[in-house]
Amino acid sequence: MAQTPHETVNPLTLAEPVGYSHAIVVTPGRTVFVGGQTARRTDGSMTGDTLVQQFDHALGNVVEALRNAGAEPVHVVDMRIHTTSISTYRANLKTLGPVYRRHMGRHYPAMSALGVHELLERGALVEITCTAVVPDTHDDDPLSNERALEIEVEEGLVSGPFEDPNEPGNERART
Repeated sequence: MAQTPHETVNPLTLAEPVGYSHAIVVTPGRTVFVGGQTARRTDGSMTGDTLVQQFDHALGNVVEALRNAGAEPVHVVDMRIHTTSISTYRANLKTLGPVYRRHMGRHYPAMSALGVHELLERGALVEITCTAVVPDTHDDDPLSNERALEIEVEEGLVSGPFEDPNEPGNERART
């Protein structure tokens, strides 16, 4: 799985994060917001009797939503996990880790896990939301337009009404 294009920030002055990042500096791009995903199948029925099973299916739904919006798991910059049993979530961390990595790889965005009284979806034990940022790309030109203009100006290739024809390097402006 590709590395994230965003910068993770984990200051040494904070406790070492395990399974998340303290902060993410986002590369400019297109923002994708993924609404609350539970363990619902395409027919609308819930699947999974345990929190781990539901987490697995809900995270799969998150990735499906991301990909259909043109994003990948490495573009996720923020994730929120809501569960009706934070004690069960905490007790299953060693099992949840491999499930998470199967869907998301070793990309750990800024995350929070929240214990809630109940979720809107009947029978749901977990609901996941996230935000992803797909970086801007310039498929037609490897240099951005702004950078290409800087290169042209630096090399004296641009002529225009503001050039001084007597300045060294502006020979073209004199012709």
